[in-house]
Amino acid sequence: MKEKPQIFILKVLALSLILYILWYWKGESYYFSVLKNLLMHLFRTLGINIRGFGYPTSIFNNLIPFISLMLVTKDIQFKSRISKLVIGLLILIGGHILLSIGISLLNQDNQTPSTFNYKLSASLYLFSETLPFLLWVILAKQNLLSLFIPKKLVATK
Repeated sequence: MKEKPQIFILKVLALSLILYILWYWKGESYYFSVLKNLLMHLFRTLGINIRGFGYPTSIFNNLIPFISLMLVTKDIQFKSRISKLVIGLLILIGGHILLSIGISLLNQDNQTPSTFNYKLSASLYLFSETLPFLLWVILAKQNLLSLFIPKKLVATK
């Protein structure tokens, strides 16, 4: 059955609000602790100097919109929803790791980042912020079509 976009948006906003509260209450500190230890190990392995490195923690909350969108999207079977959530979260976490390494490498040799490095860093951040929505569209493509379009039209496309 077709869902009204306003209802869908309200569901996403309500779930996101709950997840953001949980995230800032405890989740962020746990996630950052685990990710920081993993990144420190990776940086040492890759020979990257991590002194003075600022982790881009402000973008790590991009897990929340992805989780909210995947949980609210209708007509995804339970096993499929779990597997798509796991796949998407692994990609997002991998993106956090790659973004952290990329930002570190861009700023490693320079005390003051160049304009090019700044623009590239900004591009990486923007990609990281849009990635949850891209993953949602890719992983829930068929369900998105049926979310707002009547099923008989979706079946013929």
